Amino acid sequence: MHARDISVPEPGHRSPYRPVIGAAPGIPDSSTPPIPSSILLTDSYPEGPRKVVVVNGEVDYETAPVMSAVLRNALRDSAEGVDVDLSAVRFWDCAALNALLRLRREALAHGKTVIVRSPSRTAGRVLDLTGTARLFRPPVFEGRAVTPPSRP
Repeated sequence: MHARDISVPEPGHRSPYRPVIGAAPGIPDSSTPPIPSSILLTDSYPEGPRKVVVVNGEVDYETAPVMSAVLRNALRDSAEGVDVDLSAVRFWDCAALNALLRLRREALAHGKTVIVRSPSRTAGRVLDLTGTARLFRPPVFEGRAVTPPSRP
């Protein structure tokens, strides 16, 4: 079973951290149709006792609640935890990181784990700069990392 969510911000709502595409500052561009500043796609599937959630797009304060809801559902439906594939993430900010940290706290409270698979350069940079990347690595048993299989 696959879950797919798409998040598009409400009309007129725009992240203050991103420039308007197609217009010079202060000059509206009526020839370019408005482009949503944030689009997020998620897909989840079971892989053994774990659930894998693939995040694709931009995760910021507008789309982090959608990602968070998908991750919580995946955690609830898994026996051991959630693997989060961030390889297709184009934008990752502190709201996204906070959603991931909240998920980790919830997982640990239920005896489960959260593992980040293949973070994109953008997501990996935030995880590295904040020192949180180590929190989302696979557990190590007897000196060897246990890496879950990837989707065929």
